[in-house]
Amino acid sequence: MRKPQIKTTLMGLAIAYLLEAIVLYVLTGITIWAMVSGDAKAILTDSALVVLTGGAAIWLTFASRAIRKHKRWARSAGVFWQLIQLTIALGTFEANVLWGLAIAVPSVLVLITLFTKEVVEATRD
Repeated sequence: MRKPQIKTTLMGLAIAYLLEAIVLYVLTGITIWAMVSGDAKAILTDSALVVLTGGAAIWLTFASRAIRKHKRWARSAGVFWQLIQLTIALGTFEANVLWGLAIAVPSVLVLITLFTKEVVEATRD
């Protein structure tokens, strides 16, 4: 793969990571709002959820920057996160097939891209 093409691929991965992070930031904000407004039924559970989703959002934001800089750990972070999302998608299929597909399809595409020869070679430290 030519160098400009790998830069485009890595930028696409960075954008995918950022979009996933944005979803997590939004979900974190919604949970915080529910806690502040009194709509939350389980404060302790929601507090843990805020820490986990907020931490994952920050982590994906850093991974987005790192994948553009050809860092190996960013590829590993992406693989891990896509596997987490696929697990969530499997559970979501029971409730709504379209939502399950909306989670699973992008995750599979990112996973496939992360394992291409060009991306693996570009992210060697």
